[in-house]
Amino acid sequence: MLAPQLTPFPLAGSAPTILQFPTEASLPVRSLRHMTTQLLQEAAQMIPNPQLLINVVSKRVRQLSLGHRPMVETTPRMSLTDIALREIIAGKLTYESLEDSSDGA
Repeated sequence: MLAPQLTPFPLAGSAPTILQFPTEASLPVRSLRHMTTQLLQEAAQMIPNPQLLINVVSKRVRQLSLGHRPMVETTPRMSLTDIALREIIAGKLTYESLEDSSDGA
């Protein structure tokens, strides 16, 4: 049997490389949670009832998760909740109130 020839790695005798990373971010990083909170406050101006807003967002998130296309421009890091809130803010997503029938029919 022939033994495999081992060749030394080209950097075997050199000193280890030290990687340096910046200690401070060059651009301020916005928290995703802060962004969602801000979107939620803006959407609450469009749909002031919190329970109704939650139901609208929940239903739209379900639709988006099933493959429906967003009606607003999105970025790769946006969550489905953020997309639904942006749709409400842009006026692309509304709701229709169904009145209870008082005649018992």
